[in-house]
Amino acid sequence: MKSILLTTTALVAFAGAAAADGHTSVSHALSGVLGYNNEVDAIGEDGFFWEGNLKTTATAALDNGLTAGAYFEITVSGDDAAAGSSDAGNALVASDFVLSLTSETASLYFGDTAPAGQKYFSAAGDMESDGFSTDSDSAVLRGDVSFGGMNGSVSYIVDDASNTAEQLAVGLGGSFGSVTVGLGYQEATTYVDAEGDFNNSAVLGVSASTTVAGATVTLAYADDSNDGVGQTGVAQTSTAIQVSYPIGPVTATAYYSMEEVNGVGVDDNMGLTLAYAQDAVAVTLKVREEQGRNEWNLEGSYDMGNGATILAGALNENEGADADFYIGGTYDLGGGASVLAVYADDKDGDQADEIGSGEYDPGMTVSVSFTF
Repeated sequence: MKSILLTTTALVAFAGAAAADGHTSVSHALSGVLGYNNEVDAIGEDGFFWEGNLKTTATAALDNGLTAGAYFEITVSGDDAAAGSSDAGNALVASDFVLSLTSETASLYFGDTAPAGQKYFSAAGDMESDGFSTDSDSAVLRGDVSFGGMNGSVSYIVDDASNTAEQLAVGLGGSFGSVTVGLGYQEATTYVDAEGDFNNSAVLGVSASTTVAGATVTLAYADDSNDGVGQTGVAQTSTAIQVSYPIGPVTATAYYSMEEVNGVGVDDNMGLTLAYAQDAVAVTLKVREEQGRNEWNLEGSYDMGNGATILAGALNENEGADADFYIGGTYDLGGGASVLAVYADDKDGDQADEIGSGEYDPGMTVSVSFTF
């Protein structure tokens, strides 16, 4: 109820400001998808899934140099394609919103917006200690300011579904010549989130990026104190480097993260990505050793030039299990409409409905999507 009251109050203020000035801009984006999956149908579901999404963006230029803004996103879906999902067969409604008041040097945001802790920090690969809260179910109040080439932010989670999540976070970022730096910090709190997108312990992250001889280099350090309620109290740190370098049509990205728990080294994380893109062909290979697991992905696409694109991929994200794969394609119908047909095989059931980068369902899936 608190979030509804806050939102209503802000909307009334925004509507009054827009009416007073009259310089408003409103845009809409509507999309929808309807599909069928045969493998889910075989276990007793009807196999059909659908989704509709509406995004509305509005701005109003005020007389005092400020700009008022509002963003709303509503998604309605019925998803039978996720085998075993508790949502299967149900119509779901999800919504996001952001209200803003901005100027050239300062801005204020309220709603489903990023907390300040993660705004300027850049991770160097898979770092286990950079668990800044990203709780999408919370209403965040965040203020941004720019001064002397630097940017700063302060945020506070003021509302959650349980009305108990409260967390202060700060962020700072800027550029010094060719070096871009970022810092983020969030305080510990008592709230415990079962969904996993909220970290109630204190987290500190510092990063720096620059370009040297064509290579983009990122250095990062993160510290998760694990001091929130329900946490272990065992401090964990990550110190990482990531280098990305283009070689003709190939971009190579490698990272290494040294992991420590209470000052004692544990399994480090490392990974290599090779991305090739030229003309009609795009191929990506990822090999990594993360959190004690060896994983790899090989995915590619070929644009046939007549509106059709072929997709294929193989992956193993569960060491010791059989490799999963998918093959299919898309066809552009024009006017913002397209058709997808893809077959995916999850041999060990470890991917559920997220096989490959397209997060395909196991079995044969055929769907048509529209964008307006």
